[in-house]
Amino acid sequence: MIEYKAWYEEETEETGLPDEGRSIVEYDITVSPRDLTPSNIVEMIDAGIIEIPFFQRHYIWSIDKASKLIESLILGLPVPELFFYSEGDENDTYKVIDGQQRLLSIYFFVKGRFPKNNNSNSRLFIRESINCDAGNLNDVLQNDTMFTNFVLKLEDSRYAGFKFATLDKETQTKFKLRRYLRTVVVRQNKPDDDSSMFEIFNRLNTGGEKLTDQEIRASLYYCDFYDMLIEINDNTKWRKLLAKEHPDLHSKDVEFILRAFAILETNNTYSPKMRNFLNKYSQKVMSFSTKHVEYLKELFLSFLDACSKLPDKAFYRNNRFSISTFDSVFVATCSEAYKKKVLIASKIDKKSFLTLTADDEFTELMQSETASKKNVENRLLRAKELIKLEDE
Repeated sequence: MIEYKAWYEEETEETGLPDEGRSIVEYDITVSPRDLTPSNIVEMIDAGIIEIPFFQRHYIWSIDKASKLIESLILGLPVPELFFYSEGDENDTYKVIDGQQRLLSIYFFVKGRFPKNNNSNSRLFIRESINCDAGNLNDVLQNDTMFTNFVLKLEDSRYAGFKFATLDKETQTKFKLRRYLRTVVVRQNKPDDDSSMFEIFNRLNTGGEKLTDQEIRASLYYCDFYDMLIEINDNTKWRKLLAKEHPDLHSKDVEFILRAFAILETNNTYSPKMRNFLNKYSQKVMSFSTKHVEYLKELFLSFLDACSKLPDKAFYRNNRFSISTFDSVFVATCSEAYKKKVLIASKIDKKSFLTLTADDEFTELMQSETASKKNVENRLLRAKELIKLEDE
């Protein structure tokens, strides 16, 4: 966990008790238990009834761990229950609160294919493929560059070395139709506020490694805007700016882009906590037009071009990526273009950038309470004062 967090600076909210001023919300939810067989799971994923956005959480299990789960099911041993979220009646799709790794392990085993590795190309390829129709997805799984045969990797087991297709027919039938995973479907009745779904995901996620805030948002607010975030997160110029070749396994880099857009578009209404601010913005982007999403994408790409004359690791402080420096410069650089709905046509003046990063006032604003309303507003103001484009 230390290695995962080491590449970017942590942010702090205002000081005070963690729950100071926080109102307690009571929920009225319906919880419906049901049992699913592996066959049900595969059919529901193929049909899109179970929603598994691959940018919510990348598939990170090793084949050893996935094989253990499969062996447990074959042997009839209990496995942890799954949690789904349903927004309405029986005809709605299910969002996965907890259990994505288990679901995909079962899916991959029955399909006979397993991701070759966890590098960014493999994860991106799988993510882009899951929204295809079933026939095309099955074709994608046969791509030998990204997938290999799912052969059970087990020690001291009679099933070691078996694929689903090489199991005897009785074991295949037993696995697909006579093994059950307890599934809990949660539906919120009250309060009538979509933002509170975030709290349900956060508290009901019971896996060994909890979903991050951004992974939860990816489930709750899936839309064209989020597809766009994932696309530009893989842009080579953005990866160079981050000084991180591969996308973060827990989508922290995606959150940086989301946050930059959120502050750019709604900075006049910013209020802590940052988590709540980004949740509200994520809910808002679901209604964005295709034209506006495309404009934001092109604006971000023009910002990356505008950064081309900055030094390597320009946005790093103390050897870590500084989110505050990045979003301050992003907003300062993009604000005028955004108002006119045009793109940035020139480069950031390197001297003005270095002046900002060495500025005592700007630096002081990033020492503590970096996500407080006062500090966010003041550092944005300071960045706008100092950052210049070459033609200015």
